[in-house]
Amino acid sequence: MRMERNNSLDTLKALSIAFVLIWHLRPFQFILNGSTHITVFVLAKILRDLELQLSLTAVPIFYIVSLYLFFQKSDGVEYFQKRITKLIKIYLFWVLVQNIFFMIVTREIPNFSWQLITGLEPSLPLVGDSVFYFLFNLICLTSVAFLYQLIKSDSLRKIISFTIGIFCLFYFEASCLLNISIPYHWLINFVIYVPIAFYLAKFPDRILSFKFYYLIAFIMFSSHDIYLRTSGYYPSIYGRIAIICGAMTIFCYVNSQKEIKNNLLIQQLSKYSLGLFSLHKYWQYLFFLLINNYKIGMDIGIIGTPLSTIFIIEGLFVVFFTVLSIYLLKLTRLKQFVI
Repeated sequence: MRMERNNSLDTLKALSIAFVLIWHLRPFQFILNGSTHITVFVLAKILRDLELQLSLTAVPIFYIVSLYLFFQKSDGVEYFQKRITKLIKIYLFWVLVQNIFFMIVTREIPNFSWQLITGLEPSLPLVGDSVFYFLFNLICLTSVAFLYQLIKSDSLRKIISFTIGIFCLFYFEASCLLNISIPYHWLINFVIYVPIAFYLAKFPDRILSFKFYYLIAFIMFSSHDIYLRTSGYYPSIYGRIAIICGAMTIFCYVNSQKEIKNNLLIQQLSKYSLGLFSLHKYWQYLFFLLINNYKIGMDIGIIGTPLSTIFIIEGLFVVFFTVLSIYLLKLTRLKQFVI
């Protein structure tokens, strides 16, 4: 049973890091212009909607898996201290790397700000914000999970869980309908995953039995999001009911599989998901720097298709050199920061 459970979680982590890379690299992009056939526009729209509705479940799934494991393994203060210390060490290391890389490429010292503390900044030219807000939020969520677990009264825990759930669902939906975008790095986007992970860990059969209904809800609210975007609204990145339902759907369907066999690719993606997540944007920056330096056009299509060649090459370039970096770091004492 332990191996089956681990294989399921490995699959979830592998899916999540694949979604992250697809979201950030967007390797399949169509060249659109005035002469583009309507079919290509439709395909481009479908692809973009899949990215917005499916790929963005990556971070919530990562949080659910991490919190799920915490609730399964936690046996008191000692485990919490060990886990939170490890997370803080990883966070501080990668924030330091981000700041050093920023100073090297921009020759500037980043301004001290709250965004710097939370890991959102400094932002790199060409590729945007830092991804390490994820680690800061994971530290916060793990701390909340520890406090949540200390609640002895089941009734009180249910009341708190219900309150968190209703508030988040109402807040997310109201924000969508009022066309108010919730910043994607805000912790409020992810607090709901604490009670979700708790009940998945403690009452798995009961929660997994509703997986079909999570799927139906995901389809319905995804259609809702797509309609809003078509109408000129800009729903939040993570603060959407569809994202919650999507993350729960994927987690429940994968975790309920009892015959997931060992797969080397999945195991490696899962094992090195931290390294892939942390390093890929540096190679993405270097790729775009090369493109800009040699003034290579972005609208070069693959022969006979409207797919952009440059973004496919970007994806291959970034993945190859990220994997190579992980392999080299694995040979050093820094391997703890990529595994």
